[in-house]
Amino acid sequence: MKTFIYLFIVLTTLYSSCNNQNSKNLEINYKAQTRGFNYEIHLKNDTLQINNDNIIKKIKLHKTQHSQITNLVNLIDFKEIKNNISTDEFAVDRAIKGKFKLKFNNQVYEYELDHHNLPKSIQQLFTTLEQTIK
Repeated sequence: MKTFIYLFIVLTTLYSSCNNQNSKNLEINYKAQTRGFNYEIHLKNDTLQINNDNIIKKIKLHKTQHSQITNLVNLIDFKEIKNNISTDEFAVDRAIKGKFKLKFNNQVYEYELDHHNLPKSIQQLFTTLEQTIK
């Protein structure tokens, strides 16, 4: 019986440790900038910061908020996302170049995206992040 209790305690500790590690294994960095516009999102560990034209909002995420964001990231099919910035449009300020970098589950995803033409899954993620910080 003692062996069972010790085994249960060890397994519970390992499970919770792995769960915490996975949920904090998410890092998002996005920056879109031109001469008159600046928009940044940073999520690392449990801290979310959004800079929208030098209006900076920063919060510490609760477990449920972090879990919701992690679930959204899990739904993104990164194989379908492609760089969509046109150098011609960028050169004449028709497009705002956004640099997106996401670290998740020991993978790193990096894209150069048109800020006004984001993939739907990325836009949904950003909308959720913005609503979370309000």
